[in-house]
Amino acid sequence: MKQGLRDIIYNTVIEANEKVTPGSVEKVVARAAGIHRKTVRLAIRDLVGLGELSYTYLYGTSFLEKSFDRPVRVSKRIVIKPPHKAYQAQPGEVVVDIAAGAAFGNGAHPTTCLALRALDSILGDNRYAERKVPLNGLDVGTGTGVLAIASAKLGVQKVIAIDLDSCSVSEATHNVSLNGLADQVTVTNTSLQELATYFTVVVANLAYPTLRRLSPLLSEKMEQDGVLVLSGFKEPASKDLGKTYTEQGFGLIREETDREWVCLVLQRGSPEHR
Repeated sequence: MKQGLRDIIYNTVIEANEKVTPGSVEKVVARAAGIHRKTVRLAIRDLVGLGELSYTYLYGTSFLEKSFDRPVRVSKRIVIKPPHKAYQAQPGEVVVDIAAGAAFGNGAHPTTCLALRALDSILGDNRYAERKVPLNGLDVGTGTGVLAIASAKLGVQKVIAIDLDSCSVSEATHNVSLNGLADQVTVTNTSLQELATYFTVVVANLAYPTLRRLSPLLSEKMEQDGVLVLSGFKEPASKDLGKTYTEQGFGLIREETDREWVCLVLQRGSPEHR
């Protein structure tokens, strides 16, 4: 019963469409399982103690979220972990060390997980894994640098990670160093307009209005057949963004949803747009 209750609580937290408070989880689970809230409260504490869940705080309110203070698998090959936690990687796994900080992108948010899963899928494709010409990658609004680091570890030879926020640039630079990728990943506050390189793989985990506004620029920076990963928006914006980028010469090749958040993968000059 104890493990079954823990599973119910864990799934209630990670499948929620928004942040949940400990009290709301207690109420929902107690009602669903027909047990006293105190029993649920104790099970929540057990999960926090085991490192499965963690308490976070925002505007004076406490919430329950999946804990990233331990190694966590976020895709078929990618495992994210804190630098101080040991983990024995299995053959084919990609392990990304991300230090705790203020910048966005530790892997806990669905938009980051969606983008990581998309990168894993794209870069596992033989068209890219066996490509003789080096791959150039770009991470727009890098935050912690997790998407840039994952891109590099998945086979992109040179990655540029850009962010206008100085805190993000500092944290991303630190995380790139932690992963031993300083020669492969460049973190900079250079604007998208100023970049002179063309890219094979571009990932942008940004808000819907920003993604819409950047569509001409992102199109301009893509190589022919280049792949663009868009994340950071919810279902109501998906159709409009897809149309916006189709008008820029992209074709949709993948779409995935996680708790109302959507990730689109598009290809520049896909067959339907040649």
